Amino acid sequence: MRLTSRTGIFFTAIILLLDLDIGHGAVTLDALGLYLTKNGYGGAPLVHLGNFYHLPIQSNGKPGNLLVDTGGPMTLLYRSSLSRLNLAESKTTEHVNGAFGRGRDVYGLTMIKALTAGNCVLTNVPVAVASDSSLSRSLSNGVLGLRELIKFGAVLDLQNHLLYLRPTRPGEGVGSNIKAILSRQGYTAIPLVLKKNHLYAVGAVNGVPCHFIVDTGSYLTSLDVRFATRTKLNVGANRLIGEGLGGSSPEGMTRLSSLRIGDYEIKNGSASVAPLNPVIFEAHSDTAGLLGAEYLAINRAIFDFVSGSMYLRPPAR
Repeated sequence: MRLTSRTGIFFTAIILLLDLDIGHGAVTLDALGLYLTKNGYGGAPLVHLGNFYHLPIQSNGKPGNLLVDTGGPMTLLYRSSLSRLNLAESKTTEHVNGAFGRGRDVYGLTMIKALTAGNCVLTNVPVAVASDSSLSRSLSNGVLGLRELIKFGAVLDLQNHLLYLRPTRPGEGVGSNIKAILSRQGYTAIPLVLKKNHLYAVGAVNGVPCHFIVDTGSYLTSLDVRFATRTKLNVGANRLIGEGLGGSSPEGMTRLSSLRIGDYEIKNGSASVAPLNPVIFEAHSDTAGLLGAEYLAINRAIFDFVSGSMYLRPPAR
C-alpha cells in the first residue's frame, strides 16, 4: 500500500530520484553480515527512498528494481515493465486483491529464468503480473514478495539497507545463531506467524490486544476503520490517499499512546485509518491492520525468514 498527497508533490521528488543512476560502493559488513556470508549468503544493497526499500535487480540480464514487500504474498511485476524486462505473460482468471479490495484487473503469470540481486542469482522464479497506477509503475517494476523471501531463507536488514539471499534455503540452525548475534546487540525478538500468505505479529493498540500484518510495502502503519471504531480511537481527516493493488481510499489519522508488537513497545505514535479489505482479516478476526514501513525503519527492523522472526531495536539517540 502506498500513500499519496492529493497534490502529488511528495512523490514527484521520489520519481526524480529514482531516475538517477544510483551506484553502490563496497559495503562494510557487521557481525550479522559476516556470519551470513560465511554460510552461503549473498548480499544485495537496497535503495531507501521515502519509506520504501528498493532492490536493484537484473531480470534475464535486463536491469530493474523491485520494492521489497513483506505484505505481498508473491513476487509481482507490473505489465508496463514486461517488455523492458523482455518477459511474456500468460493470463489467468483470478482477480487482483489488495489492501483496499478486489479490483477488475486479473493476474497474469511469467517466469524469470535468472534473477540477479547483488552477488546472488536466483533461477526459475515464478512471478505474478498485474496492472498498476502510473505512480506505482514509476516507482518500481514490481515487488519482491513473501513467497521468495521465505523460499530462499532471506534475511532483510533495514538498518543497514541490505537483503541477504541464498540459492537454496539454509538449515534451521541458522536462525538460532542470528538470534544470538542480534540479542547481543540489544534487539528484541518478535515471533512471526505465516497464515493465509501473510506475516502476522501479536500486538496491542492502546492496551487492546490484536494482530498486525507486518508489511514493508505499506508506507505508513494503517489501522482498519472498524478496529478504530471498536476501540474508540479519535480519527482526524488529512490530505492523504492510500493506494494499492485493487483500489484506493482516503486516509484518516489517529494518535496512539501505545503501539505494542510482541514484547516491544512504541509510545506516543500515530497511524493512518482506512477501510481495509476484509479478506486480509481471514486468519485472525482481531487483526487491527498493517504494521508499516515507517516504524519498521525507525526501529531498525531485521527479518529472519529462516526462523520466522523479526527483531526490533530502539532508534539511536
